[in-house]
Amino acid sequence: MKTCYISCACNRVPHSADWGRNELICYAACNAVAIYDPGVSKIGIVLQTLYGHKSRVNTVRWIKSRNRDPETEILSCSSDGTAIIWSKIHHSFVCTSTLNVGEIVTFSNYLYLVDNTFTVTSFKPLLVCTGSSTGDLRLWLRKEAGSTICFQTLTFGSKLPIEASTSYLPYTNYPLLVVAIEDFSIQLFSQSSKTTDLDFEKVQVLVGHEDWIRCIDITNDTAGNILIATGSQDTMIRLWKISVHKEEQLAKEILEQKKQLFEVNGIKYDTTLESVLSGHEGWIYGVHWCPLEKKDIIDHNSAKLLSCSLDKSMIIWESDPTTGIWCETVRVGEVGGSSLGFYGCKFSPDGLNILAHSYQGSFHIWQYSDIAKDWIPRFAPSGHFGEVVDLCWDPKGRFLISTSTDQTTRVHAPYKNNTTELWHEIARPQVHGYDMTCLAILRPYIFASGAEEKVIRIFMAPANFKKYLTQIADTDDFKDVIAENVNVPALGLTNKAVFDTEVGRNKDCSKDEDYNPPTEEELIQDTLWPELQKLYGHGYEIFAMAARYDGSLLATACKSTSPEHSAIILWDTETWSQIQKLLAHQLTITQLSFSPNDKYLLSVSRDRRWSLFECNENVYNLVACSSKRDNLHSRIIWCCAWSHDSLYFATGSRDGKIGIWNETVKKVETVVPLTSLDVQHQSITALSFASLKINEYYILAVGYEAGHIEIYKLTLKIEDYLWEKYITYDSSQAHHLTVKRLTFRPQDNKQCTKLKLASCGSDHAVKIYNIDIIENKDL
Repeated sequence: MKTCYISCACNRVPHSADWGRNELICYAACNAVAIYDPGVSKIGIVLQTLYGHKSRVNTVRWIKSRNRDPETEILSCSSDGTAIIWSKIHHSFVCTSTLNVGEIVTFSNYLYLVDNTFTVTSFKPLLVCTGSSTGDLRLWLRKEAGSTICFQTLTFGSKLPIEASTSYLPYTNYPLLVVAIEDFSIQLFSQSSKTTDLDFEKVQVLVGHEDWIRCIDITNDTAGNILIATGSQDTMIRLWKISVHKEEQLAKEILEQKKQLFEVNGIKYDTTLESVLSGHEGWIYGVHWCPLEKKDIIDHNSAKLLSCSLDKSMIIWESDPTTGIWCETVRVGEVGGSSLGFYGCKFSPDGLNILAHSYQGSFHIWQYSDIAKDWIPRFAPSGHFGEVVDLCWDPKGRFLISTSTDQTTRVHAPYKNNTTELWHEIARPQVHGYDMTCLAILRPYIFASGAEEKVIRIFMAPANFKKYLTQIADTDDFKDVIAENVNVPALGLTNKAVFDTEVGRNKDCSKDEDYNPPTEEELIQDTLWPELQKLYGHGYEIFAMAARYDGSLLATACKSTSPEHSAIILWDTETWSQIQKLLAHQLTITQLSFSPNDKYLLSVSRDRRWSLFECNENVYNLVACSSKRDNLHSRIIWCCAWSHDSLYFATGSRDGKIGIWNETVKKVETVVPLTSLDVQHQSITALSFASLKINEYYILAVGYEAGHIEIYKLTLKIEDYLWEKYITYDSSQAHHLTVKRLTFRPQDNKQCTKLKLASCGSDHAVKIYNIDIIENKDL
């Protein structure tokens, strides 16, 4: 079993993404660290998610060395009070050191140390600084074999440290610690000359900013001097230079240049304010020096600085070779809209790409084009930035739709690069004003969604969607086009259809060999679907829905604390009218599921019961239900699923029990399962049967509240019921928070040797797994 697709957004905190010299991007994704390779085809792929933190990850950084070698370690810190060092071992990253700070860690930084007292081991000596919510800045030393100690704690009275960065003083191996304080000042610390231990003392204070300093980045110019860039909430960037003091300089020159002196171990250093950069209109959250190596023939004035702000823009700054004045040379970003701006920015290692991550967790990448002589938006990794609550496959398995509490619905589809499927987001049909709760596909290109409101909304794909899908999949069934595109009125929640006299211009779209995936800007602006219908009938927020496989009926349910509001409403998808109300439960229905032959409708509820409805002359009647007293389940039943042949259905509950039932339950007074499995106090939150049998086995996927997923082989014969655990996905491979939904990709080919399982969870992630049947001969 292999994970072929991981979709997750970046956390909405500063400094939660970094682009390393190893060409990989690491970023914080809920409680995990994701590693993305942008160089795989045009789409890239998330290679791995690293799970070790128990709460939100606040910062992620590649640990860079002075000799510019590709990075092999990552530093992350979290609200759970820990910082973790991840090291690359055997082509994957694993946790090698954990720093227990004890309080919410708000920022962290690092520095590889050069110290002859250390022997050559598998780990380089590393200095780590962590800032916490209590106002302490702790300094840690990683020693041999990954062991760590806190050797010093810096306090700043009643003031909080906001950010910190590290470097080496010019021409020495003495570490320099730069700390931004709540009083808008910058304090410089270096190794104490009074002791041989690695202790830091304050050597200089820099003032000038008029608000909190949110970001610091340090580089060296070709003369060996240090350049420090600081960005602040006062919308200004200040550039400081630290150089070795030369005694022969005249006092008059020193006064004119406003230099400040400090001394470390007998060496004097000058600190000069090089420039103040004004160009942003919002708080500055990111600055990053271009990592290109400087050649001897190029002076330090060729250095480039990238900055980003809440004004939704990124700027590249360069100094004029003749005057030395720093000027804005490139500005990219967004215009208009209601979203907030950028929380961090990075240059790529070659300096030809710039990346920013935004408040909504999305990445924006611009690439320099030699042909256009301009910066062009390119595809960037994307995903939900809230809990993903539901997902559904297109009936033909061409794409996957997911929905989330981030108030968006997204379409994921594969692009075939030779024989490899590379999945990516191709559309964002719905951007809502309420947290989403459920989803159902009625037929190709039409879906229904429910949110924390009383209305069910129906959406239909516009002709614009065909333009994207045709290039990567068969769209011969795309016929009923109602609109060319979509417009959302100001302060509105309804996607209004935009009709065009040239609506047919995309009908003859063919596959494009030079496929260009949609950029984040295109996903936001051009991929909404028009709203076809609103359905009213429920008294409380919509919580569950399901569609018949023939698309003729939609079943919906809402939150409830009474039998009256626990009714299931059946809607005719031709007339969009209510045709039936089904009463069987007393509390909220947690999941609905039609059998593949559309003969039965199954519901499970918070009242610890399931109900089975049978269709007779287009009317559904209650034919069986479990009782509270003699029930297999003693806690909330979270999930249910039908086998592909409609012969069996499964239920899973908080008490850790899975029950397998068949239609004989409607003929007996005491309802008992054919077989059951007790997984011992692990809450079961998601179930799904594979869309075909393998030999004599049914394949059942089970998702747990803890985040892991298990695949079982079931032998379901008369008097021969056998459970066999086949595959287990742990929290790093599956999810690190609750699994919300599992669903196998539809497929008609009974000879197919591969299954695809999609999952989503409270950790903001959507994942797709390949299960190769041939590789596992015991199946």
